[in-house]
Order: sequence, then C-alpha cells, then structure tokens
Amino acid sequence: MQFQYPIIESVKDFMKDSIMTEIEIGCSNSQVIKIEKDSGVYYLKMAKKGLLTREYKSLLWLDGKLKVPKVILFDNYEEVEYLITEAIIGEMTCSKNLLKKKNTVVKVLAEAFQHLYQVDITNCPFNVALDFKLNLVSGNVANHLIDYQNLKEETKEKFSSLEEILTYLKENRIEEELCFSHGDTSLPNIFSNHDKFSGFIDVGDCGVADKWFDLAVCEKSIIRNLGSEYIEPFYKEMNIIRDKKKIDYYHLLMELYL
Repeated sequence: MQFQYPIIESVKDFMKDSIMTEIEIGCSNSQVIKIEKDSGVYYLKMAKKGLLTREYKSLLWLDGKLKVPKVILFDNYEEVEYLITEAIIGEMTCSKNLLKKKNTVVKVLAEAFQHLYQVDITNCPFNVALDFKLNLVSGNVANHLIDYQNLKEETKEKFSSLEEILTYLKENRIEEELCFSHGDTSLPNIFSNHDKFSGFIDVGDCGVADKWFDLAVCEKSIIRNLGSEYIEPFYKEMNIIRDKKKIDYYHLLMELYL
C-alpha cells in the first residue's frame, strides 16, 4: 500500500500486526485506511494540518451525546494530522445490501434524524448556521473557487452570475429552525445495523444550524441513491411537512460549496 503521508511512530505502533485496506469513497481531502486488528476495526485518516482538527474536536464533544466513532488517537507531525477512530458497527445506508431494502433505508434515515434532534445544543461550541454558511460561500465566490459554468442549467437560467446568486441568498434569508446539525447527512455518512440506525461518520462540519440544511442534503442523497419517489415517504416517516422554499434555498446555496 502506498501512503500519501509519512507514517509517524504512534501510528506505526497501532498498525502492527494488522490488515490494512485503503478506502476511496468520499475521501477527497484525506487518505483513509481501514485497519483490522485484535478482532476490531478502525479507521486512520491522514490529511494536511488543520483538516482533521475540527473533526477530532467534534468527536470529543459528541462522545456520549450521539452515536459517532470513538477517538483512539490524534497526532500531528510537521504539516500532517493523523486521526484513528473505532469503526461504527454496521454498514452505510447506501450499501448494496441495504439498497435492496429501500423502504428500510428510509426508516433508518428518519431514525438518524431523530437522534440528531435529541442532541442538546445549549453549550455546543460549533456554530454553522446561516451566517456561517453565507460567509463561507461568499469567500468561495470572492476567491474564484466556483465556476459558474459548472452550475445546474436551471440555475444558470435564473441567475446570470455567481454574484447575483449571492445577492439573492442574502436578500431572501429564510427563518432558521436551529438544532444540532451533522452538516453532511448523505447516505454514506449514516450507518445501519440490523435495519436500525447505528451511527454517523464524518462529523467535521457539525454544529448548531437550521434543521432544513441537513434535510436538503439528505434529499439530494436520497434522489441519487434511492430515487426521487422516496422523498415523500421520507418526510412521512419523519412526520414533517416538506418546506419546498427552504429546501430550494439550501440546494441553491450548496451549488456555491466546494
């Protein structure tokens, strides 16, 4: 196996007598290695300094509050960070096995959201609400990180420039319903075991935010993995009336994400 980063002693020690497999799903900013040892399964993430710190802090804060991976090791060397966590029991809700049971997946997703909503945000140190998100996408546009030509055709029909989209988003702010937000509630980040929700992974973007952002992210993933016909059953299972205006707003905002 070829490592993208130098392996420090603390990580080498953990790797001893293990079976390692590189994971390439959803790992654009880091190298992820599955480590199997002593009848346990763990994941090692390696990334440039600063990219894993937020996830590490989030995992520590969420310990005991939400089903997330347990931190085993966090270390750094020069410009690289290393994070080892225990694996969540179960499989991604977009696994081949679960996609044979799409109605079950919908139930698991609804259960996952209920766990999010039970997290007390009173002392949450992470704020990723709309002000944060608008500032983020404003920076993306200002720094020319978004290509207008890569936007959806229907978006380009409505807006003639990225700046016009930003103006629309700022002038048409929606009323937020703040709760604990995972930040990327796509199916690969939600796990199931025995047809029940078993945990979340990749919590680096979590914090206090509008509940409709996570719902909008999950909608996109449901359409991609299950099909648009499962959107209505999802909201029915959640016992929520879909707010099209808020969903459309966040889908537009997400077009300015990297």
